[in-house]
Amino acid sequence: MRGWKLLQWGAAFIAVAVLLVWALQGMHVFTKQQRKVVHREEDPLFGTVRERVEWQPDFRLGLDIAGPVAVAAGAAAALGWWRARKASARRMSHYHE
Repeated sequence: MRGWKLLQWGAAFIAVAVLLVWALQGMHVFTKQQRKVVHREEDPLFGTVRERVEWQPDFRLGLDIAGPVAVAAGAAAALGWWRARKASARRMSHYHE
């Protein structure tokens, strides 16, 4: 029984942790693997501004990954709690007989 309880608490922790990471990283719908960095360079001779775009690796968790992981982990936790409640009710019915 201890293994199921560990599984349900682990699954609940994973569900909350994934949603927390998703929220802290900007709540993006889609997972991003790069971020756009714009460098502005001013020409001192002519006074024009030139922009140079550079893409740097930067992982941002999106809802496309976080959503299904959180739902699956939450369902596993709910199943564990349901099993524990059912087993507890079964044990309590044995005491009344």
